[in-house]
Order: sequence, then structure tokens, then C-alpha cells
Amino acid sequence: MRALFCALPIFLGCASSQVQSVDAKVETQVEQQHGILCVLENENVTESSGIALSKLLKGVYWTHNDSGDGPYLYAFDSQGKDRGTFTLSGAQAIDWEDIASATLDGKSYLFVGDIGDNNRIRDTIVVYRVPEPKPAAGKHIIDDFETFTLTYPDGAHDCEALIVTPSGAIQLITKSPDGVAGVYQAKLPEKSSKLELTKIGELKIEASVAGMRMVTAADMDIDGKRVVIRTYTQALLYEGSPTNWFTMQPTRIPVQFEGQSEAVCFDFDPTRIITTSEGKPCRVNWTRVSKVESPR
Repeated sequence: MRALFCALPIFLGCASSQVQSVDAKVETQVEQQHGILCVLENENVTESSGIALSKLLKGVYWTHNDSGDGPYLYAFDSQGKDRGTFTLSGAQAIDWEDIASATLDGKSYLFVGDIGDNNRIRDTIVVYRVPEPKPAAGKHIIDDFETFTLTYPDGAHDCEALIVTPSGAIQLITKSPDGVAGVYQAKLPEKSSKLELTKIGELKIEASVAGMRMVTAADMDIDGKRVVIRTYTQALLYEGSPTNWFTMQPTRIPVQFEGQSEAVCFDFDPTRIITTSEGKPCRVNWTRVSKVESPR
């Protein structure tokens, strides 16, 4: 098609500069909807599988690798600068899949989900609740955190999405090729414990391709009124409350293609979401959510 358009000015007397100016205008409109936030300088982040805002320092984010890495949290700022590597002392990292942040009773926490289970064989999964450390360059040890060992009421599930409600409850959204995702919840007590999750509902993602149906990440905004779901190839925005958002009809957010995308969070600017994808160096993208499209 490009060859045809290039030939048109010769036969129709059109100026080629007019065609170029239209292309430039379209490109500018696309850039206003999404773009690159930064590229991480920390080359240890090779399979970013979750992302969360720092509640202590504006402009700082947290991420972690997928399975195969240790129990490490990586902090970085909006320019991609390394703001520290933090090791959860004594924690396991069987399959870390998502991270969320929340401020509860005036204190900032990170919630780390060791919840992946590709073969659906795990008897239990784990969520770590970590008082957020102050991001700072260098290597650090964290030994003050709570460990919650969780079981599903209906057998093992693969899961890559963890959100935290304003009340401090966690919700897990399972991952399934058929697009039917269960939503499970647990209210975490003050101290480490073993808990059984409660199924509070399910959502169905309609799409022709399996990669568009499988939930790979999620986040709830600070007010508990919006949830963003990430799949490998799209993002969906649900509006409601912490108890019913999954019953609402979502709108599709026109995100950039990222390959194997497994991380999403609302940004400090509530009109944007932040996403990452597996790969080295790790690229971090932003997308507007003020203008959305209905799923097709």
C-alpha cells in the first residue's frame, strides 16, 4: 500500500509533503495516548511480572521478576534510575507474579503475591505483606514482614493478579485460557497466618484469541472505584466497588503492544496506567485511561 500512496502525487498532482503532514499528525495523536515512561538501568530486572507505586516517594515504583529469581524487590524512579534492591530474608520465591501497594492506618505496605501455579499443583500459595522500606540505592535486607499461607476453597488455580482493597483485603483473579476468571478474597489479620480464600465472584473476558483472555495482572485504584485488568495483549477497565467491580461491563484501554505483558498499576496521575513487559532491558510504558473503547 505504501508504494501506491507514493505514486499518487505523480498522477494526481498531490504534494508529497501533504501526505507526510497527515502521517505526523496521526503519530502525535497516538503519542498523546501512550508512550515510554523509562527504561530500567537495573539489568537484573529481566522478567518484570508486577508493578506498584511507592506510597513513600512520589515518582518511584516497585517491581519484581517472574519465577527463577530470588525474593527480591526492585525500586526505580520515573527516569529508570535504580533505587535499590531489597531482599525478603527467609522468604521463598516459587513463582512471584504480582505486587500491590496500599496505605492502611497511615502506614504504607507492599503486598507480594507468590501465587503462580502454571500446572495447578500447589496445595498452598503465599502473599507477603511488607511495610514499605524507603527506596534507596544499594542492596538491603528486609526481615520485618508478614507471611500469609492461602488455600483456595475449590482446588488449585493458576493466578497472576493481586489487588488490595481500601480496607486492606486482598483479591486474587485467576488465569484461564477460556477467559473465565475466578475472583477470590481474604481479609488478612495483623500477624502471619494460614487462611482459606473465599470465592466472591467471577468475570468472563470475551476474545477470539487466548492471549487476550488470560489475566496476567491487575490493580485497584486508591478509592476502590476502578480496577484495571491486564492480559497478554490488552487492558480492561472496570468501574464499581470492591464488592461488585467484576460484575460490571469493562471498557478496553488501547495499550501499546508489549509482547508478554504481565504487570499493570494505576499511576500517580489517576488518568494513566503503567505497564511493563518481560525482557531486558525492562521498558516501562504509560497509557491514558481517560479515553477508552468498548471491548469488541
